[in-house]
Amino acid sequence: MLLLTSCGSDDDICLGQDSTPRLKLLFRNANNQLYTADTLYVDVDYGKDTIKNIIYSANVDSIFIPLRIDESPYTDFYIRRRSVGPRSKIRVSYDKKLIYVSPACGFKVNYENLKGEVLQTDPVQSIQTNNTSLTNENSINFYLRF
Repeated sequence: MLLLTSCGSDDDICLGQDSTPRLKLLFRNANNQLYTADTLYVDVDYGKDTIKNIIYSANVDSIFIPLRIDESPYTDFYIRRRSVGPRSKIRVSYDKKLIYVSPACGFKVNYENLKGEVLQTDPVQSIQTNNTSLTNENSINFYLRF
């Protein structure tokens, strides 16, 4: 009879700072005051002709968006206020930096030199940069003005 056992260390679970951070966006209105959207739909283009709906929410004032981790230097996402109707196309470009975490977690991606631009307006009118580095989810990267 052969019995094999294995024991892992405490870093077998990848949580918090050990995972690739998401982009954090807050909303403002035309008067530059914080804004809450009554409904919001967010679709993200992750490549290979795939646009995935990642958010449908009511009464939302901020969102987190996972960026692409492939070789693309940008991520396009689309924001709508209704299920059918106009949508804004927003592009966030960046430089990626791989960070080794542990044998169990492997690598995570940090993003530097973040730049945002609105390629199609309505409902989003403009984008304002707040933090150009994405190493955790604690700070706001961009404000979207509706």
